[in-house]
Amino acid sequence: MSFLSADPTKASVIKPIDALLEFLGGGKEKLLDVGCGEGVLSDTLSQHGYAVTGIDPLVESGSPAWRVRASAGAIPLASNSFDIAVFHWSLHHVPEDLMTSALAEVQRVLNENGRLFVIEPEPVGSWQEVSHPFHDETAVQAKAAQAVEELMKAGPCQRRRQYYLSEDFYDNFDGFVESMMSHAYNRYTEDQIRQQSVRESFESCREGDTYRLRHRIRMEEICWNANREA
Repeated sequence: MSFLSADPTKASVIKPIDALLEFLGGGKEKLLDVGCGEGVLSDTLSQHGYAVTGIDPLVESGSPAWRVRASAGAIPLASNSFDIAVFHWSLHHVPEDLMTSALAEVQRVLNENGRLFVIEPEPVGSWQEVSHPFHDETAVQAKAAQAVEELMKAGPCQRRRQYYLSEDFYDNFDGFVESMMSHAYNRYTEDQIRQQSVRESFESCREGDTYRLRHRIRMEEICWNANREA
């Protein structure tokens, strides 16, 4: 049974890794994880059979995935060398002036049957309601979506799109604050998270003894092989 939906209004809760594995379809393909961060996703995909290379400006060496310290706008890897490239919640973290070149670089390193996967959060759900006073990514998420649309217009390609809901649980507000401050790319302060409006929105997400926050995620597959069904 699939928990992914082509209708965003009917998206169901599923763990991000399960959603991604279902969307990828499985296989032993060579995969580029763009914006891999500390490499947790890269290593997980490696354990599911993919031959993974992760790139990120701050990445350190590791295993089982191979990691390369590099910008998405200038990927130091050979052309036509990957079957799959994935931006997993990462395209909106690429500097806005580099998004177009990052997508072009990924298209370059993909082989002729290569597939690009762009997984992006949308400003929909309780996550957005709680976080927007200190961490509103609506504008940059829109820029990322626009960059994908421009890529679609640049040449003949096909797109498949699905949605799911990501869900996180917290015991209390302090736990939420601690989690948010642990993110490597945060540009906010603890005082900004602890402002009253954030606390009130967080409290509205209480369900029994826990707090549940949900985020709608858009998944897109793009391929340029005209013989492939999207």
